Amino acid sequence: MPQLRSRAILIAVLLATVAVPSTARAAKPVSYPEVLAQIEHGPLIRAVINRRLSHVEIKFRDLSEWEAVYPAGAQPLLQRLLNQRHIHVIFASSHHAKATPKPVHHHLRYIAAGVLGALALAGVAWLLIRRRRSSPPLHRDAPAS
Repeated sequence: MPQLRSRAILIAVLLATVAVPSTARAAKPVSYPEVLAQIEHGPLIRAVINRRLSHVEIKFRDLSEWEAVYPAGAQPLLQRLLNQRHIHVIFASSHHAKATPKPVHHHLRYIAAGVLGALALAGVAWLLIRRRRSSPPLHRDAPAS
């Protein structure tokens, strides 16, 4: 029994360490010339270009990352170098603010509700008229005079 309990604890600890996600490593900030040198000759697998921030991030085969700010007008050169080496390029998009919802126009709903209400009233009136016509008239026995 104690061996079974210790094995269960050991398995639970091992599963817990596997299940806990590892912390992500932050990209190492480097200079633009260092990034260019790695783009030309380094073991890269992808690059992320953020046009809005003039920012490039490269990822190596060992999954480490470098980031740098490129000078104005350097993006075409970056793209050309990355395409020549057949390195996957991703363009980061800026976050778009959620659009405010347009006001809902209920005109058609009101019209449909009015038509249904009128049909319901007409149906009720028709049933009442039909009921009065089909029911036999009430005769009261009048005293003979």
